Amino acid sequence: MTVYHYDGSFEGLLCAVVDCLEVGENQPEFVRNDDPQVAGLFDGVSREVATARDVAVAFRKRFVVAVSQEAFATARYAFHSQKAGIELLVWRYLTMGLQVGARLCGMLAEDPVHSVNRIARHVSHEAHKYKGFVRFQEVTAGFLYARIEPEADILSFIAPHFVERVGDRPWMIHDLRRREAALYDLTSWRLIRDIELTAEPTLTATEQDYTALWQRYFQRHAITERHNPKLQQKHVPLRYRKHLVEFKSPRTSL
Repeated sequence: MTVYHYDGSFEGLLCAVVDCLEVGENQPEFVRNDDPQVAGLFDGVSREVATARDVAVAFRKRFVVAVSQEAFATARYAFHSQKAGIELLVWRYLTMGLQVGARLCGMLAEDPVHSVNRIARHVSHEAHKYKGFVRFQEVTAGFLYARIEPEADILSFIAPHFVERVGDRPWMIHDLRRREAALYDLTSWRLIRDIELTAEPTLTATEQDYTALWQRYFQRHAITERHNPKLQQKHVPLRYRKHLVEFKSPRTSL
C-alpha cells in the first residue's frame, strides 16, 4: 500500500490519481498535508505528490473524452464534500470511469457510482442554496463582505456566480468554518486560505441604516395570520440563518 500525501486541493488529488495509474497502485491511501489527525495512521510507502496544473488538466481531458464532462463534474462536487474517506471513493469512481467509459453514468446502482452521485447532489444543492443565502455588507475597509459556514467546501462553486451578479464592487465571501475566502478585486476572483476573523468588521453608516431598514421591513410586513414557522424553516433551515441579516433583531432606532 502506498500513502499519497497531497495539498488538499482537487487538482492535487488528480495528480495523485495520475501517479497511482502510472505505478499501477491498486490500494492507495490519500492524506491531506494539512490534516495532522491522520498522520502516521497508515502503514506503507509514503509519496509526496506535487500539484501540477498541467497534469491535472491533462487527466481531466482524458476522463472527459473517456466518460463525460458531467461525470467529471460529479467527481469534483463529491470531493468538495470533504467527507472522511472521500478521496478513496473519488479515486475508485475515476478509475472505474476510465475502465468502463461512458457506461459509468448509467451504473447508478453500483458503488462507488451511487455514493459519489449522492454526495455530489448534496454539495451541488448546498452550493445552489447559498447563491441565495449570501448576504453582503459594505464595510469601512472599502469592499463588500459576507460570512458563510457551509457543510461542504463550496466557495469555488459560488464565486463565479457572484462575479457575474456583483461584478461592479470588490467583495469577499468568508468561509468561517474553513478559514478560507473568495476574494474579488474587480478583475478576477481568487481563493485565499488561513483567513481568520479577529474582530467584527466595521459597517459603513449607510450599510447600518440599510440593514436596519431591511430588518424592520422583513418583520413588520409579515402576515400574522399566515405565520408558518415549519414552512419557513423548510425553505430557510436554521443553520443558514446565522448570517442572514433579516433574521436578526433590528436596531431600536435609526
